[in-house]
Amino acid sequence: MVTIGSILRALPQVTARHRDWSLTCNANLLNSNQLVIDPVLPNGRCHARCKLDMTDTTMPKKTSRLPDTSGPMVRQYWMELLDWSYANQRVTWREIEPGVSAVIIPMASRKAVDQDLLDAEIRMAVGQVPGMARGIRFELEKAGEFAFMPPADYRGWLGAYGRDIAAGETQVTVFIDLAYLEAALLARLWDHGVIVDFASPLAFFRRGALTDYANIYEAAVAMVVEGRSLADTADLLASQILDRLQLYANVYLQLSTLYVQAEWQIDHDNFVAKIPGSQNSLVLQYWALWTNQKSPAQSANPWHDRIEGFLNQGILPRQDSGFPKSFAA
Repeated sequence: MVTIGSILRALPQVTARHRDWSLTCNANLLNSNQLVIDPVLPNGRCHARCKLDMTDTTMPKKTSRLPDTSGPMVRQYWMELLDWSYANQRVTWREIEPGVSAVIIPMASRKAVDQDLLDAEIRMAVGQVPGMARGIRFELEKAGEFAFMPPADYRGWLGAYGRDIAAGETQVTVFIDLAYLEAALLARLWDHGVIVDFASPLAFFRRGALTDYANIYEAAVAMVVEGRSLADTADLLASQILDRLQLYANVYLQLSTLYVQAEWQIDHDNFVAKIPGSQNSLVLQYWALWTNQKSPAQSANPWHDRIEGFLNQGILPRQDSGFPKSFAA
């Protein structure tokens, strides 16, 4: 028997097990895959057995490939797709926006349609998904297995459809071409002097000696769960990345100004303090600053005792003094 799992197996699937990747692992674990493109249906309209009278999500005359669909339009397209799929009780495919497609298997179709016909409809729908440079897929009904808690949930903005999906009665497989998200991030970060090393599941962002990272798989899943567009997601990620890079820079300036007795440098994701003439060094992992971004001063406070202790051990013995002191300028 042919199942949707066997039909989709060739494409990397994002599951909750990807959420806690060690930062030392190979970030480019999954290879790109290519799906079939139907040249007869280039404008994002397809049903398992007929063309749909639905609003096109793409503009063939537009030359730009940067995502520009708004979040409200993305939610509207999702509702139109589910409306049509439920009304016709058939497997349905649609391009939600360039770079994001979905295949819907409604509850009625799974229960009432002959298995051979269902398998044929799944094959035809999946075959219409546009080719992807960095393709991933995930099942929307399993999004709850991820640990993050998005501010909005599809069970709310999709109404009764969302509740059917969460219950596993309606199956939704989402296909995302991460190359669109990469292009959108490049466009937003380039003018800020940020170099993008886009890989999956982790992408890295460098400005000067500082580095930040983001879990792209989690960002893609959160985008669909919250009903956001690729453009909205790129705006959100770019803002978060720039804020964190600025936070790291502020804290480094603060520490190197307060503790001038040490030589400070940045080594990948660490601040390193060295005492001149000594082999000893203190390493502070600055990604830990994410836990408190309200104020650089508050974020650095937990490190002050460690720095003071390090300087007392490294400097005071050479000064032949047994009295601890504060080195903060």
